Amino acid sequence: MAPLVDALGCRFVTTDLALRSDAVWRLVEVGDGQVSDLPAATDQLRLLEPLFGSPQS
Repeated sequence: MAPLVDALGCRFVTTDLALRSDAVWRLVEVGDGQVSDLPAATDQLRLLEPLFGSPQS
């Protein structure tokens, strides 16, 4: 699936996947991430640090 998403040429892409009853993954939706968000109580660094590394002091 990664080569297909890469072919979109977008800098940020969200994908929604579903596992079918026959154990095959299905791509349900592809988006540009504009409506994606974290719950208010979520520590944003928990997501961002693995992606970009720790902030520089």
